[in-house]
Amino acid sequence: MDVFEFDYYDRLRRDYLQHGSLFVAYDYDNTVFDYHDWGIKYDKIVDLLRVCKSLGFTLILFTANEGERLEGVKEDLNARGIPFDLVNENPLTNTRKIYYNVLLDDRAGLSEAYQMLKRLTDEIRSKEV
Repeated sequence: MDVFEFDYYDRLRRDYLQHGSLFVAYDYDNTVFDYHDWGIKYDKIVDLLRVCKSLGFTLILFTANEGERLEGVKEDLNARGIPFDLVNENPLTNTRKIYYNVLLDDRAGLSEAYQMLKRLTDEIRSKEV
């Protein structure tokens, strides 16, 4: 099978069914915050993160921001009610690579990842899964 024929939605769904939850990592700049001030609205991503939190998923802020800038990011997320449980932390093991079931990142297939996660959360909420 060619890698592009693999059903990544089915993999995400199976992960959820096996564990009853998911690890959702998301970037800050240009994923939930308009870093370049291009006028992009991130409401759909933010809404989806809130739904994920309501379903008990673990949300991992995955960002290159550090120090004071990171503290500013956390303050912004808290002020806008955007949930996060961990920051650049691996929830399962002590390795440098962060483990997640799905990543929402403007530089890593944001649209496709959003569509898969939205589809799954919609199915969970409607008890189709």
